[in-house]
Amino acid sequence: MQLFWDQLFCILIALGAFYTDAADNACDPQTAEIAGGQYTVLENGTVLKYECPDGKYPYPTDYRFCQYDGTWSPMQNALKSRVSKASCRNITCSRPLDFENGLYEPRQRSYNVGQELRFECYQGYTLRGSHNRTCLPNGKWNGETTICDDGAGHCPNPGIPIGAQKDGTQYRIEDRVRYSCDRGLSFVGSKERICQESGAWSGSEPECRNPFTFDTPEEVSSKFISSLTEVVESADSNRNISATGKRKIKIEVDGSMNIYIVLDASRSIGQPTFRKARDAIIKFIEKISSYDTFPRYGIVTFATHSKEVLSTTNPKSNDASWVIEQLEALKYNEHKLKPGTNIYKGLDAVYKMMINQQEDQLREGLDPAPIATTTRHVILLLTDGDYNMGGTPVPVIGRIKEFLNIPGQPARNDFLDVYIFGIGSMVAIENVNALASQKPGERHVFKLKDYDEVRDAFEEMIDESQVLSMCGLAKEHTQARDQEKNPWHVTISIRRPGRGFEHCKGSLVSEYYVLTAAHCFTIVDKAEEITVTLGENQRFEVAAVRSHPLYQIGKLKDRGISEFYDYDVALVKLAKKVIPSVSARPICLPCTAGTTRALRKPHPQTTCRNHEELLLTIGNVPSFFVTDCKHEDVQAKGLSRKTVKIRNSEKKIGCEADAKKASQYVNVTDVSQVVTERFLCTGGADPEVDPNTCKGDSGGPLIIPKRQRYIQVGVISWGVVDVCRNRKLPVCETGRNRHEGFPAHARDFHINLFKVLPWLREELRDEGLDFL
Repeated sequence: MQLFWDQLFCILIALGAFYTDAADNACDPQTAEIAGGQYTVLENGTVLKYECPDGKYPYPTDYRFCQYDGTWSPMQNALKSRVSKASCRNITCSRPLDFENGLYEPRQRSYNVGQELRFECYQGYTLRGSHNRTCLPNGKWNGETTICDDGAGHCPNPGIPIGAQKDGTQYRIEDRVRYSCDRGLSFVGSKERICQESGAWSGSEPECRNPFTFDTPEEVSSKFISSLTEVVESADSNRNISATGKRKIKIEVDGSMNIYIVLDASRSIGQPTFRKARDAIIKFIEKISSYDTFPRYGIVTFATHSKEVLSTTNPKSNDASWVIEQLEALKYNEHKLKPGTNIYKGLDAVYKMMINQQEDQLREGLDPAPIATTTRHVILLLTDGDYNMGGTPVPVIGRIKEFLNIPGQPARNDFLDVYIFGIGSMVAIENVNALASQKPGERHVFKLKDYDEVRDAFEEMIDESQVLSMCGLAKEHTQARDQEKNPWHVTISIRRPGRGFEHCKGSLVSEYYVLTAAHCFTIVDKAEEITVTLGENQRFEVAAVRSHPLYQIGKLKDRGISEFYDYDVALVKLAKKVIPSVSARPICLPCTAGTTRALRKPHPQTTCRNHEELLLTIGNVPSFFVTDCKHEDVQAKGLSRKTVKIRNSEKKIGCEADAKKASQYVNVTDVSQVVTERFLCTGGADPEVDPNTCKGDSGGPLIIPKRQRYIQVGVISWGVVDVCRNRKLPVCETGRNRHEGFPAHARDFHINLFKVLPWLREELRDEGLDFL
């Protein structure tokens, strides 16, 4: 009944009639207060949204709508009884309706967050899934469905998810089981599953969800990975994926991929939220384009009608940079006059796009057309509610499947994946579930609180841990740990007899090598006295240290210059290779094939000179370095990025001239004696104040971010002023400057990697970096 009210008033909103009457008969929000929570008035006073503190949810509804007579829409509970006042209730987890061939405890009508269910099987049955399950803060149970199976069927017992009932106890070939949910719960997944000859069940595992239950970004990303990782990691159809047991979307050697973004632009979205949705999609495309695959993109927005923003027939639709430009120019008010929610139209635009692409390919003489034979298709639909016009969009999905020749051909099923991202509490998840793909071991429909969480999910969803050759990748979202945001960052510790340990920083550049500064080491340092730490607890012994052969710190002592840092670079070889993970990945080096891919330039046509022109442009080039820091008023350490400008303009001369103000260079008359062409200069106060490095930052990378990838252009060598002399660690908080009170001539100098490439190329020739 509540869904009926929601849909009815959404229709009135979409048609515009609602506003006219509401203006004459305004509803008083104070007559619809919620006990224990608060409300927000939306849509010019016509919609009331309830909000509750963490751990609670609005009962019996999240929204109420202003009616013609000036009263708010009535509320009903799951038993269809009227509720006079909304209230905030504790989030709970639902109970098992049935558990076959075993026992569970405790038995309750519902379970509070943190409570645990314990399962055991009768004698003769084997327990699969989770022995114990805990109620989570989002109203879900952790772990996997618990099943007691005797192994007698052709297919294993499919089990009964918590909150569900199962009809069917025979598990032979072609036998079927059917599922339904307890009253008040919404169904996600496959309502019917068939035992197949392969011994697997068709469809996806069902789930029964409370209306207040949302997926977490981490859960969305982990479920999405199982289907989408292959797209962004490899286009190799011979890749062996049996070790994971997961079906992966794959681009065949002679095939291609289309990704269609279908974006809700109805009135309930609102302009700020629409921008967040657009930015989340941009983040998604940036991530996809970081890998070695170039899908064609189709982009559709919809409200009452659909608008084709970009077609896969456009020759530039596989140019991620250009596609993102089109998205950035996208305007929310395109649908302002007709703001309903017509998902049918949005998906129908995708179907027509497929037809048009087929016609183009047939005209080109491609028969059969690849669009319908070898092209893989991924549809991502983002919406904040149920359709309120155009009718059910399910038939459109049917027509797309027929076009791709999927019905009756199970092998063709992998050529289409439909993912639905429902955003907010008004999503009718059972309805959008009917649109999503249903595939064994996978989830294609998700419900998230808001578009901020969609962005975080898209940050997480692509598995970056499996291919070490993909350089310069890092987690971006706010919940990522410091090391995941800077997975190349290492600390080098050198044990000095009688003096304890001295420390430098470095960057992981391959599975065996760390790049750092030569001055971190002395000629008497032994490999066994050096340790490399990656993250908090990955420690590596060192096999060898190789400094640049032209580095000689005492070269100018006869001129009264005690220190000379030209060619101040070294490579540390680890005794064992780094196992890739989200917190251990290499940074990109200039003039390598990996950096060419990161810059989205053609290989092998792109040259080293092209890299230098793209990265070290004329002007004040934005870059950053990473430093250890201490969180304000606590002892915990972290990592902090400090943004600086590489002076590659008319200010470069002044930056370099300040080198003479360093205490070790009081006898320098010509700055070119100590600042050679192999140095980059940062710091100073013009056009704005730059942070400065500390002594312990030596050897760390100077980094330029490009298109969600990170490329090292310099190695931190030396500074004019030791700004951290009286501090053990700088403060993490970005508002606190380590350079406060220090002069404008506090400059830092970094070895320019473009100038030491012959040495890097020679030393790393066997590391698979494929130097240009």
